[in-house]
Amino acid sequence: MKVIINKGTIFFQGKFQQLGRMVLDKGKILEITLASAKVKKAKSDHKDKSEANAQVIDADGKFVLPGMIDAHTHLGLEEEGVGWTDADLNESFGLVTPHVRAFDAVKMRDRAFQDALAGGITTAMVTPGSANPIGGQCCILKMTGNVVEEAVVKESSGMKFAFGENPKKVYGDQKQFPCTRMGTAAVIREWLMKAQDYSKKKKSKDFKEREIKLEALLPLLEGKIQARAHAHMADDIITAYRIAQEFNLDLVIDHCTEGHLIAKELGRWKAKAVVGPTFSSRCKPELRHKTFDTVRLLLDEGCQVAITTDHPVIPIEGLSLCAALCVRHGLEEERAIKAVTEYPAAILGLDKKLGKLEVGFDADVVVWNGHPLDVRSTVDVALIDGKKVL
Repeated sequence: MKVIINKGTIFFQGKFQQLGRMVLDKGKILEITLASAKVKKAKSDHKDKSEANAQVIDADGKFVLPGMIDAHTHLGLEEEGVGWTDADLNESFGLVTPHVRAFDAVKMRDRAFQDALAGGITTAMVTPGSANPIGGQCCILKMTGNVVEEAVVKESSGMKFAFGENPKKVYGDQKQFPCTRMGTAAVIREWLMKAQDYSKKKKSKDFKEREIKLEALLPLLEGKIQARAHAHMADDIITAYRIAQEFNLDLVIDHCTEGHLIAKELGRWKAKAVVGPTFSSRCKPELRHKTFDTVRLLLDEGCQVAITTDHPVIPIEGLSLCAALCVRHGLEEERAIKAVTEYPAAILGLDKKLGKLEVGFDADVVVWNGHPLDVRSTVDVALIDGKKVL
């Protein structure tokens, strides 16, 4: 069914403007008309001009935004209020587990999917946890569907790596290698080298039997998926970058808590960073320098930056609040909104279909009853692929 959104304040082309109407059809944005003038309309093969049966949403006095995107969560892997029976975040006795997939453990009945919609979030990346140096494959989902296949955007979108305290503590407590940052980096290098050798062997006549861990690492070496590096401290961020350079990996720094301490270096490298969960406490040494200034300082240096809740560390519906706190610390309102819409879409390689309200983009649209960065505002309507889901 065609959907028409009338009036309201739209976040369009990087700023707030007055909407005339927006038309959604067949899962895409078909037309955007500002109150002042028509901006774009699809030439398209949509022959039916009849709007008699369209669903009409009156957004007068409200705010119309693209669905927000959280580019680093554990959504559906560790369901809140359930306990160990649904805790599938870490395969923490495996050391190197590139073959495990978040996609295979997502629980679609997790209440957090509805919480996400209530917070204006329509898309999220789901990643395994950070116990292992190599932790497994991430996926990207929309907040809809009865089974995960109905929600999926990308089944395998990145390979999780972890640096710093987490693997050091997990394997140190087990009295196993690695118990240092040196060891963690060595494990990652070892398996990337094995994957390089495996790739060469696979092309030879001697190749006989597939190895699931090495098969899983091949798309990473081929640039088909990203390296998603859990790294808080500045020195761990640099180590992750160093290894990415050695193996020509498409790197995204997750958390990047001390990124502001090396902002100029990261800017020179045009780094991609998903920053957060900054709204947590300083519960471990790696977080002692956390600040809401990090997003602004990295953006000022030319990095690609998104904001994350790291759900369930911070409840996913708090993403807009995290963006608002960045504004409190000097980030411009428009860039704060882009840091939960346009910028995460670009980091995830989805900037041709998500993160903006543009003709031809997926019809993932949220209508707020007030300014989206005002803590008092709530979501009136959420649409995914043009279908009302809230």
